[in-house]
Amino acid sequence: MNTLLLGGNRFVGVEILWHLLHAGHRLTVLALDSPPAEIRPHIRWLQADRNQEAALKTLFASESFDYVVDNIAYEPHQVERLLAALPGRIGRYLLTSTTDVYSNRHPRAYREDQVEIRRYDLTGLSGADLYNYGKRSCEAVLRASEVAWSVLRPCMVSGPRDNLTGAPSPRRLHWFEESGRSHFWVSRVLDGGPILLCSRDEVLFKLVLVSDLARAATHILTHPDAVNQVYNVTGDEIWTNERLVRALATAAKSDPEIVHVPNEVLEQAGLDYSPIFGTGAGWTLPDNSKLKATGWQPTPAEKWLSLLLEANARPDMRTWYHTRIQEVALARHIQRHKQQRALLAAPQAGVVAPARSTTPVATTPITGFLSNPESGHWQTRATRPQQQGSTALESFYRPFQAGKVSGIGLGTWMGDLTAATDQRYIDAMLHAASRGINVFDTAINYRHMKAERCVGNAVRCLSAQGIPRQALCITSKGGYITHDADDNRAAERYLREQYLDSGLIDDAELQRRHSIKPPFIAQQLEHTLSNLGLATLDVYYLHNPEDELPHLGQELFYTRLRESFVELEKAVMAGKIVCYGLATWHGLRVEEGASNHLSLQRAVSAAQEAAAIVQGKQHHLCAVQLPFNVRDHHSLTRPTQRLNGTMLSALHAIKELGMHAFTSATVLQGGTIPAQFRTMAAGLSERTVALRAAYSLPEIGTALVGMRRVTSVEEALAVAALPALASEQILPHLLT
Repeated sequence: MNTLLLGGNRFVGVEILWHLLHAGHRLTVLALDSPPAEIRPHIRWLQADRNQEAALKTLFASESFDYVVDNIAYEPHQVERLLAALPGRIGRYLLTSTTDVYSNRHPRAYREDQVEIRRYDLTGLSGADLYNYGKRSCEAVLRASEVAWSVLRPCMVSGPRDNLTGAPSPRRLHWFEESGRSHFWVSRVLDGGPILLCSRDEVLFKLVLVSDLARAATHILTHPDAVNQVYNVTGDEIWTNERLVRALATAAKSDPEIVHVPNEVLEQAGLDYSPIFGTGAGWTLPDNSKLKATGWQPTPAEKWLSLLLEANARPDMRTWYHTRIQEVALARHIQRHKQQRALLAAPQAGVVAPARSTTPVATTPITGFLSNPESGHWQTRATRPQQQGSTALESFYRPFQAGKVSGIGLGTWMGDLTAATDQRYIDAMLHAASRGINVFDTAINYRHMKAERCVGNAVRCLSAQGIPRQALCITSKGGYITHDADDNRAAERYLREQYLDSGLIDDAELQRRHSIKPPFIAQQLEHTLSNLGLATLDVYYLHNPEDELPHLGQELFYTRLRESFVELEKAVMAGKIVCYGLATWHGLRVEEGASNHLSLQRAVSAAQEAAAIVQGKQHHLCAVQLPFNVRDHHSLTRPTQRLNGTMLSALHAIKELGMHAFTSATVLQGGTIPAQFRTMAAGLSERTVALRAAYSLPEIGTALVGMRRVTSVEEALAVAALPALASEQILPHLLT
């Protein structure tokens, strides 16, 4: 196997080089700097600049290669020049791209096809944008060529040799060079001092061990089914900075002092943690199931974290270690300041301190569910702003089941896994309930079960404050296969032991992290009730059931749906839930005939059949959750649902069927509203404009908004103090 490797003198390139040699490749390496001295006798090294097209053509005039592995293409002309230098003389071309091609605006496990690949104009771009769109453009050039190709998209790569070149006398890159993140937390865990973490760190990320990436490259390069295919290359674990620090500490058998610091304090101290794994609202969670289906498996974290610890360098060579003294000093200052505040805040003798809102969910579940009169008399207990021109609160509350629900609900999807985020959510829920919002929406996979536990804690605190369980509508979801953030096992091990080994799911469901099998749904409902500490849930949704449609096909899917509804009807009879619903993303909004199209009419028929099997009465499929906002409005404006022969939009069909519509993504998940809606702003924030439109539409029962700050609650409630917009004021803007 005659193979050309572009870039084999640094971290990732050196590892790929080793694996190709061990796999029997006859290797030519094109690189400006030397590959490792110990490898030089076993390869042919061509010292050349790949950006010089004429030099490449001369260099490769009489060459041909069975395989090309391109690890250093960042802009499309680099791929074009290599193809031009070897016309018709490449058997297969493997390009390493990046998972940065996907959006990171919200936590989502992106599949390989969920990104637009085309050639972009890179003029004026720099930094992350140049890297992102440059890699997409490289992929586009390769796809348009006549050569057989494969693409790997690795996430952030970690490994012992990070920050080392492969030069004959290996040198370490300077701390200010963009490499070496693998050892940032390692050095701090091992030195025994306090560790600073940004208190508002929201980043979620995946890592891949460098040898796993090299194995993937060697494996896919010759795999017969990998031609013209793209593969994400990631580990299975989902990390936060704090989880990574604690996992490293466990591997090192240490117990580090962790000090949470506001980002502005870090910045004022001149400490910049963003080059490591980030600290802001960014989530990089690509799905690796396609690559795993070829037979490749990532190394579990518990096996490779110790490798990083063993490879830690002496202090003067540690990456970004030049600020360590400042970090320790700042940590000690913050600890002293907290001790002083604690002394000042200590209760005097005879004074009972108020209960903290982080009271754990008790083992005895709270009983009750949404019902009148408790949910119907918020005006006697809440101080929510009154609507202009009205002294009544009726328009803010809408009938649902045996009670009334607020037209705005609080969602709990986003955020990291830290205790600080837990507390922010709990505080937001306590404030929201005191101001009249009584819908709290969550799911077992939100923040990997921590969101449900926050809701449970909030309900218990509210009960202690005089707002009973019966005044609240609590909804959750099951369907996604998630690990437990509070469980010490690695995610993959947890999922296998908890679900696969017990027979609740099969291998295919584990790979795609989703199932609506009745036994699995029944188990997930029990787990949700335990997380919440509740005896009864007001609504339990099947979470994005349409994800199963492409795998099961239409007929088997609706059979499976009916079987799951049977379990949920049994749960109604047992008093575990009041009703159930469908929480969907694409299913109700895509065109009829699409592989993931979900029919509400068939779903209702399945619910009727399930009710007849269980108790012979009316079914309890009463709620639907789906996206709607001023930018993504197809659930209102696109007729996708056939109801008794008539095509209706999803929201109109929901209303026609007498179900309650809860909308998600109501404020565009922080995105920008379309230009035509800015004329309606009149000094309002874009979030407020988007929420006001959804809240005003008669087809929408409750508009859900993610709120983990008290200020977000107040911003949402400001909408209720404004006059509702007429549909005629909203629809023309949607259809513009």
